[in-house]
Amino acid sequence: MTVSRPLTGLERVWLVADGLWPPFVNQLVVEGAGGLDPTGLDPTGLDPARLDPARWRAAVDTVLPAWPGARARLRGALGWTRWVADGAPPAVVEVDGAGWDARGPAPFTARPLDPHAGPIVEVLLVSGATPRVILRTHHAAFDGRAAWALAEDLGAALRGEPVRGAAFADLSDLAYVGDVPPAPEPEADAMAPTGPATTHEEACTWARITVPSVTRGRVLPRALAAFASAAADFVEGPLRVSVPVDLRRHHPGLRAAANLTGFVRVDPRLPAGPALASALDARAEGGVVRTAHGLRTVPLWAMAAAGRRAARATLRTGRAATSATVSNLGRLDPRVLDGAGFRGERLYWIPPGNPGTPLFLALTGHPHGVELCGAMPVGFASGGRLTTLLERMAAELSVG
Repeated sequence: MTVSRPLTGLERVWLVADGLWPPFVNQLVVEGAGGLDPTGLDPTGLDPARLDPARWRAAVDTVLPAWPGARARLRGALGWTRWVADGAPPAVVEVDGAGWDARGPAPFTARPLDPHAGPIVEVLLVSGATPRVILRTHHAAFDGRAAWALAEDLGAALRGEPVRGAAFADLSDLAYVGDVPPAPEPEADAMAPTGPATTHEEACTWARITVPSVTRGRVLPRALAAFASAAADFVEGPLRVSVPVDLRRHHPGLRAAANLTGFVRVDPRLPAGPALASALDARAEGGVVRTAHGLRTVPLWAMAAAGRRAARATLRTGRAATSATVSNLGRLDPRVLDGAGFRGERLYWIPPGNPGTPLFLALTGHPHGVELCGAMPVGFASGGRLTTLLERMAAELSVG
C-alpha cells in the first residue's frame, strides 16, 4: 500500500509561490575541501573534485525505503490534496561548476522541481576547483529541518552507516500548534529594506556573505538588530521581520518529511531576544499555521491571483506585510555528506525568493564562521544593494 499524507494549509501557500515564481526550493550547499583525503579514511582514494555519481545514486537508493516522503507527489484537489509516495525518486545530476564562485545564482540553482510528477528532491554534484554538493528539496514538502535530516541520512549511506529515516504518513502541522488562535496577516505597511524597486520584474536573485568571526551572543537576535541597522541606511519607516519556528520543538526527537514550520513576527528595531522568548512561550508560531489551515479548500487559482496582486503591490510601493523573513538554521556540521571521496569544509542554505517578500535571509553557522545568504527581487537588489545590505550586517556581527 502506498503511503500518503495531507497537503497542509501552509504547504499550499508555498505550492502557489512555486507555481508563480519557481523554483521555491531549499538548497543546502556543501563545499568540499578539494584534494585527496589526507586521513586515508576513505577507502576509495577518489579525488573529491570528481564526484562519483554511481556512489551517490547508490546512497539515494539506500535511504529511499526509510524516506517515502523523498519521492512524494501531489494528487487530488482542494482539501483532499495529498502527498503520495509514488512519484519519481530523487535525481542525482552532474553539473559543471567551473567559474562559479558560489556568491550568487547559477543556472543549476534556478532549476524547478515538479511537485506533481516529481522528483521533489535533487542532488547536484557540482564539479570545479572547489567541489560542491547541493541538496535541493521542494519547500512545499520539506522545510529546512526535514532537508537536514535527509542530508544526514544520505551521508550515513555514503559511509555505510545506519539510516534513521523520517515519518511521513498522515503528518499534519495542526497537531503541534495547540489551541493558539489564528494570526491574521499584517497590513502591508512594512518597508522593503533596500528602498524602492527599480523594476517591477517578478524575478529574484540571491547573494552570500561569509562572516568569518562573530562576536559572542545569540546570533539570531543580533542578526535582527544588524538587519535593522543596515536597513536604516536605505529607508525610514516601519520594519517587520518574520522568523520561522520549527514546530518539532513540541515533539522532541521527531524526524518528519514535511514542512512543519510556523512563524513569529517581530520589530527588529526593538530588543529581539525578549520578543522572541515571549512569542515562543505563547506558542505564537502556531497562529499562522491555524490561519493557513483555512486555505485548504480555496482554489489554487484564487490563491495565485491574490499572491500575484500582493507581489505586484510590493514591487510598486516598496511595502509588504513583512520587510524580511530571517531563518536561523543554526550551527551545522559541514562533514554531513562526507563519503564517496567527498569531504565537506563549509556549508550554507540558499533560501527561496519571492517578489512578495522583499528579503528572505538564511543564517548558517559552521566552524569557519556564519553565512548570510539572502534572496531578493531583482528590483530591490539592483545597484548592488543586496550585497551592500549583507556586508553592513556582516560588519555589525563581526568581531571588532
